Amino acid sequence: MENNRIGADIIMALDDVIKTTVTGPRVEEAMYRTLRWIDRCIEAHKRPHDQNLFGIVQGGLDPRLRDICVQGLVERNLPGYAIGGLSGGEDKNSL
Repeated sequence: MENNRIGADIIMALDDVIKTTVTGPRVEEAMYRTLRWIDRCIEAHKRPHDQNLFGIVQGGLDPRLRDICVQGLVERNLPGYAIGGLSGGEDKNSL
């Protein structure tokens, strides 16, 4: 985990970011991939007393999926959380 080496105080887990305009099964897939990645990051995190590993909430604009993601992250008892998934690189003209 490169973030351990650079000595950051807060490090963010990988998350699967998709455009907010995406709907259907891809949104759920991204949310569950994000939860799997936080597990891998927790396992690889070598300096938990020096660095805070934050999870990132995903689930697109679907409240049910966002709730599942938040619940999954909270169950992992992380020191912090980021709110993601509310924009995914869309250009201003596409909204």
